[in-house]
Amino acid sequence: MSKGRVWNKGKRNGGGGPAPGTSYKEKLVATLKEEGKSVEIIDLKNPINQVKRMNRDNWVERPVRVTGQKPKV
Repeated sequence: MSKGRVWNKGKRNGGGGPAPGTSYKEKLVATLKEEGKSVEIIDLKNPINQVKRMNRDNWVERPVRVTGQKPKV
């Protein structure tokens, strides 16, 4: 069977993602608009709202613990 002819295509099998308007956030926005409530828009340009990798350039590594050696007899 070829990749595009299966009946149960998933996300990674050529089926695409979910239908537009079915995600949780889109449903939440739609229900809030119906109720007349304002929708909070998050500014992603603000660094507080961004998730970035940690800067590990200035990390200090702990030295390895050295076990005491017994003297030779």
